[in-house]
Amino acid sequence: MYISLYRKYRPQTFSDMVGQSAAVSVLQRSLKDKKLGHAYLFSGPRGCGKTSAARLVAKTLNCSNPTDDCEPCGVCANCVSIAVGEHLDVIEIDGASNRGIGEIRDLKSHVNLKPLSSPYKVYIIDEVHMLTEAAFNALLKTLEEPPANVVFMLATTEPHKVPVTIRSRCQHIPFHRISTNDMVARINYVASTEEISAEGEAVWEIARQADGALRDALSLMEQAVALGNGSMTLADVNNLMGGSSRSELEKWVSELRANPEQAAAALNDMLARGVSLERLSESFFTLFRDLWIYAAWQEKGAGALDASEEELVFLRDESKNWRPEQLKAVCAFFAKLLPRTRYGMRQEVFAGLVMIELTNILEGKITQPAAPQIQSRTAAPAAKSQAQPQVTKEFRPRETAPASAQPNMVPWDDGFDDLVAPKKEPRRHDRSVPVQAQVQTTPACTVDFKESFGDGDLSKLLSHLGPKALTFAAAFLHADLYSDEEKGWVFEFEKSPSLAESFLNIPQNRRLFAKAVKEVWAIDTPESAKAQDEAAEPSFIASLPGADDEEDAGQGNSEMGTVLKLMGAEVLYVKDKQDEDSEEQDA
Repeated sequence: MYISLYRKYRPQTFSDMVGQSAAVSVLQRSLKDKKLGHAYLFSGPRGCGKTSAARLVAKTLNCSNPTDDCEPCGVCANCVSIAVGEHLDVIEIDGASNRGIGEIRDLKSHVNLKPLSSPYKVYIIDEVHMLTEAAFNALLKTLEEPPANVVFMLATTEPHKVPVTIRSRCQHIPFHRISTNDMVARINYVASTEEISAEGEAVWEIARQADGALRDALSLMEQAVALGNGSMTLADVNNLMGGSSRSELEKWVSELRANPEQAAAALNDMLARGVSLERLSESFFTLFRDLWIYAAWQEKGAGALDASEEELVFLRDESKNWRPEQLKAVCAFFAKLLPRTRYGMRQEVFAGLVMIELTNILEGKITQPAAPQIQSRTAAPAAKSQAQPQVTKEFRPRETAPASAQPNMVPWDDGFDDLVAPKKEPRRHDRSVPVQAQVQTTPACTVDFKESFGDGDLSKLLSHLGPKALTFAAAFLHADLYSDEEKGWVFEFEKSPSLAESFLNIPQNRRLFAKAVKEVWAIDTPESAKAQDEAAEPSFIASLPGADDEEDAGQGNSEMGTVLKLMGAEVLYVKDKQDEDSEEQDA
C-alpha cells in the first residue's frame, strides 16, 4: 500500500529531527543521564515534530539495543512495532476525540498494570488541550505520581489552553516553526531519495508556502509531483497554489514601477485564478518587507532573510528603485489590509485598493496617520488661554421675560477664573443640558446687587464660608446665581437634578451663604422660601459627615472631599486676584 511522504519520512531517530535542536538536546541528555521525567508537555505549531519526538522517546526507552548517543536502533521488535504504531505498551490517544472523563477513567484503570513486553509504558496524548475540565481534573493525581514504569507525553498546539495545574506537573518543552532553509534541505533530501526531479525555485516556493510546517511542505510536494507527472516545477506549484508565487510577485513589482496599466491587468489575472486574498496579502507584505530590509541595510540585512540566491539578486537590483519610506508605507498598507481580507472582500475591491495605494506611494503621495497630541493637565489651562480668548462666566437675560422684568445678574466672572480651572468639555456620555436650554421667567429684584461687587469680592465671599468654601466653589462650577425678592437667592443649574443643586439647596448651606453675603456686602436678602426649603425632603448629601456641623473643620473637609469626588469637579487652585495684581505691579 502507498504511504504518504510525510508518513514515510517521519523521523525515526533524533538526528532526523529537523529544526528542533534545542528540544532534541534536552531529551537526549535526559535519556543519557537516566533522568527522564515522568511527564512532558510538547507545545508548538502544527507539523513541527511534537508527536514524532514523543515516539522517539518511547522507542529509546524500550529499545533493546540503543546506541551510545541514546538513539533507537530501529531494527529490534520494539522499535519496529512502535514505528508502525502497533506496540501495546505505547498508547497514543487523540485528545480531540477522547476528551471526556470516561476515557480518562479507563486510562487510570490501566495505568497501574505492568507493561506487557517492554520496560516502560508510554502514554502519548495528542491535542491534549481539547480535554474537558472534568477530564483534566481526573488526570491530575495520576499525572503527578504515576507508577515508576509509566511516562506521559502530552502534545498541544495551544499550551495556554492547558490548565496550569497540568502544566506544573509536566516538563514543558517548546517546539518552534521550522525555518525555510531547513525545509528546503529536507525537501531536496526527499526528492533525491525518491528520485524526483525538482526545480530549485519550486522547492523554495513550497517551503515558503508551508509556513514552518514540514508536514505541510511534504504534502504540497506530493501534490505538485502528482500534478507534474513525477517531476516538480515552478509552473506546477503555481497551478497548485493558484499563482502568486514569489517569482511571479517579483515580476509584478517590477512591472508596477515601469508599466502600471499592465500591472493592473496582471493583478486581475492572478485574482481570476482563485488565489486567496489573505495569502496574497501576506506574500505581498513579505516581499516588500524584504525589499525594505535590503534597502535600509543592504548586505548586512540579507542575513535576516530566508531567501534564495535568485531572490537576493532581485532584492539587490529592485531595492535601488525604492526609497525606504516608500517601502515602509507599502508594508503598513498591507498590514492594515490583511485583517480585512480575512473577513471577506471582493476581488475587484482588493485590486482597486492595491493599485490606488501603491501608485500613490510611487508618485510620492505617502499618507501618514496623524500622531495623537497628548497634553498634560497642568499645561491645559495655559494652552487654552493661548488658543482662544478667555470666556467669562456670566448670567444671560431670560429670553422669555420682558425687558422690564429682567432680573439683576451677579457677575461671577469677577475673580472666579483665579479660583478654579476652566471647565473641561463634556464627555460623550455626559448628557448635561446647557444653561441656555433651561430658561425660566423669574420676577425682578428691587435691589441692585451689581454695584456691590468689586475686585476680589468673590474670594472674600468664599473666605467667609469657612471649611465649606472649596465645596461651594465646586458647586458654583455647575450653577448660575440671581436674586428674587420673593425667593431670595435662586440658583440655576446646568442639569437638574444634580449633586450641585442638592448641596446648594440644603437649608444649612443656604443660611451659611446668606450670612456670608451679609458679612461681605452688608446685604440682607429676604428668605421667603426658607420654610419651604426646611420642609423639603433632605438630599443624601445632607447626611454626609459634617453636613450639619458648620464649625467643625475636619468634618467639613470630609464632606468637601466626598462631594468633589461625586460631582467630578476639579478645583485646581485658589488664588486671590488682588495678589495676582500686586505681583504684576511688582514685576
